[in-house]
Amino acid sequence: MEEEEVPEEPLTEFAIISESNPRITTHHLTSGSSGFQLGITSNAGGVINEIIIPGIGDIMTEEADLYGRAGQVAIRDSSHGGRYNPTQAGFNETLGSKCAITQTPNKLVVEPRPMALWHGDGQYDFTRWENIGADPYKTDGGNTDEDGLDEEDLPGKQLDEVRSEFDYYGTYEDISGKNGIDIAIIRHYYQISFIRPPGHCINQHRAGTKLWNPQPVQSDISVKNPAGVHPGSDKDLNRMTSVWSLRHDRAKWTPKYTYYRKTNGAWATLIMDNVGKIDGEEDFPSGDNTIFINADSNIETQGKALAIYRPKTDINTNTIIGVNETNGSIVYKDKRTTTQKIQYSPKRIQTMSKYGFVDLLRGMINRTQLDGNTYEAFRNEVYILYGTPKEIMDAIAILDVSLGV
Repeated sequence: MEEEEVPEEPLTEFAIISESNPRITTHHLTSGSSGFQLGITSNAGGVINEIIIPGIGDIMTEEADLYGRAGQVAIRDSSHGGRYNPTQAGFNETLGSKCAITQTPNKLVVEPRPMALWHGDGQYDFTRWENIGADPYKTDGGNTDEDGLDEEDLPGKQLDEVRSEFDYYGTYEDISGKNGIDIAIIRHYYQISFIRPPGHCINQHRAGTKLWNPQPVQSDISVKNPAGVHPGSDKDLNRMTSVWSLRHDRAKWTPKYTYYRKTNGAWATLIMDNVGKIDGEEDFPSGDNTIFINADSNIETQGKALAIYRPKTDINTNTIIGVNETNGSIVYKDKRTTTQKIQYSPKRIQTMSKYGFVDLLRGMINRTQLDGNTYEAFRNEVYILYGTPKEIMDAIAILDVSLGV
């Protein structure tokens, strides 16, 4: 399957960010016979901005239909203060990264496209230009920043400032009806490629800026591959974090329970809103950190339930790959992940829940340290399932056999 995951060249070139309506869903994918549906938008990197649960409707709606809140992935690293932040969606809540999406009956493919930097979370103003759209810094007069670079004659102005060195590629595939699973199940694969040499974008976050932290920089970023020593610098990602998450509007759906799987294979149940409230305890005690099920009922055979599963496959274990740019082949894999866990906030804000997975990694190596036609990519796969808790548990057991985990 891995050979099929490496994306083709991008079909269309879009401006890195442009103003658009975050509430528009451009592509839909149904799964199973219940009416479960996932929707994404080509206005913002193919992020998920619709989850239709039968009998309820779209549970994301207004609270989660913003580019900073949609279902998506983003990366950061500690050495750049977490502010060099390539994000699937775009620059802010309405400035999205438009993309091409190819749709077939059972699959949506988000074609490769450059990732924009998020706006610095209100803590680091790196945009001298606001000609495409305003940043959140209200005291800069629209024409100052903190990166110390002369950008008065920057050819692309704001487009160059926010165009990161990374590309995003993703797929959403309905696999209901395969391997004996008949409930709704969608496989989501995504890949973030450090495909461009260090340029103007990462240089805005270089050593010497107020956010730079040399402590996370390592003498060698890799574990085993690529061969040789590859020291970290301000042109690499050092102590990297990746977060993939979904969110939903609690006014639309407020599940009461959370099921999760323990390391011994047994299932346990928690009251959803209590997760993370017990001091000194894990969010999911003795959990295997691969799956959680948001559910209406603590009776396994009853109620509506939505699950997110990240199995311990090779893709999710060897998350860093080296890609041959000439033929698209995977030339090496490296297990740089130091921590993989569930990230779970039942009340991210009072009106919205957020949940997903977080990866902590040693980092990623920029391509100037690699062979001439090689770049690194970070990858993951997650499965989104809908049914009763018992139907989901049974489907996970079948899926595990088919995946060999």
